[in-house]
Amino acid sequence: MRIAVVGGGVIGLACAWRLAGDGHAVMLFDGAREAREASWAAAGMLAPHHEATADDAVWRLGTASLARWPAFAAALGADLDVSFSGGLLPLITAADQPVIDAKQRFLTAKGWASTWLDRHELSQREPALHAAGALLVPGGRVDPRRLTKALRHACAARHVDLRYGEAVSEILRGGLVAGDSSSPEKKSGTEHRCDLTVLANGAWTPALAQLAGIALEGEPVKGQLLRFDVADGTLRHFIHCHHAYLVPRAGAGVVVGSTMVWSGFDKTPDDDAIAELAAQARRLLPALRDAPISETWTGLRPRLRTGMPVLQRVRDDLIIATGHFRNGILLTPITADAIAELAGGAACGVDVSAYRL
Repeated sequence: MRIAVVGGGVIGLACAWRLAGDGHAVMLFDGAREAREASWAAAGMLAPHHEATADDAVWRLGTASLARWPAFAAALGADLDVSFSGGLLPLITAADQPVIDAKQRFLTAKGWASTWLDRHELSQREPALHAAGALLVPGGRVDPRRLTKALRHACAARHVDLRYGEAVSEILRGGLVAGDSSSPEKKSGTEHRCDLTVLANGAWTPALAQLAGIALEGEPVKGQLLRFDVADGTLRHFIHCHHAYLVPRAGAGVVVGSTMVWSGFDKTPDDDAIAELAAQARRLLPALRDAPISETWTGLRPRLRTGMPVLQRVRDDLIIATGHFRNGILLTPITADAIAELAGGAACGVDVSAYRL
């Protein structure tokens, strides 16, 4: 089967790689020259248990995807800077205690082990962290930029036709129209016939769905992040709490995030928000006080009105995979498996009935 994937971030790339592995001829289109939106901007936490507050469809999808991450990472065969050593919910103020207690009760009731670390035990594991204790929760982390690069190479190895810089302007029955996004005379585009199209273009997917006559209510949510230039080992686990989250990256310091701003497609940096993130991070990790900030950036997360992703074959020649919001990196393996099954591949054990329009 000939398949077109629209979207060159990790979701689109993983779907294209998985579909090509099933023997399909795959083309991938993205109007940008490289993937530098939600995938590139993400912190890279694999943290369904940290994010969840209830046993809902998003948490169940996230936990199932976390279980697939080790095999997914191994199949890519690249240095992703991936770790599955868990993450910490630190006790910073008295208000944090009931939140941590509720989280531990929830995880225990669902059969997930978590470990309370008192001040002494925490100092052995994270000597730089300023906290009275912390709950160690199952989870992982990965460098999304390394992941994006690895997926591009993996797609190329499976002969996926990567067409970055070609923006899709029409979704047809049995095909699409795409043209050179940097060349006005070529923007009218070329028609590409295919048996199936997969829309996986993040925050831009609702506009693409509209081209196909499908209403998909959603909006981007801006996140701002920064990176401190510190030595490897300054932080060993990722830290996740309402004050800020901190994620170590091998050879690239510590990433700190993140804000949530509903401002459409406006990516204008907010210096005050960045300053507040930096201040919170330095309170959590005093070792950052004299560390330089080497990078700041913004990204647009794809959020749908329901707050849940859509993984659905909406017509015989069209699949939608979007709305991953804060969990795009986490949900990459299970999304790729689900889309492969929806395309007619082997059953992968993913019940996508909850993730429909």
